[in-house]
Amino acid sequence: MRIRPLIMGRLILRFVFQCFLSGISTARIILKGAPPAAGVVKLYLAPMNSTGAAALGALVTLTPGSSTIDIDMENRVMLVHLLDARQAKTSIEAIRRDFERDITLLFPEDPS
Repeated sequence: MRIRPLIMGRLILRFVFQCFLSGISTARIILKGAPPAAGVVKLYLAPMNSTGAAALGALVTLTPGSSTIDIDMENRVMLVHLLDARQAKTSIEAIRRDFERDITLLFPEDPS
């Protein structure tokens, strides 16, 4: 594995920023008092190795309002529980934009 400090730094900054935004969003949902529209969505993974998928799953789980339930490397699918499934499309786009792209650069797919 090649160390890529600039990509790692960018990923860390994006993660911290997403935690801040997601924390605010999660607090709003909780303070409303109404039951959240929670749900499970499928995230089809970009080409990455299993370490990358585990790292992506950890970032998703550590971000408020989302949890990784399962990672299926054979079918390249991650199941993600969202506190607000009404925002599923936006949440998946944010994961792809802020985490997945850098993860695929840090943990490319293993050559077969």
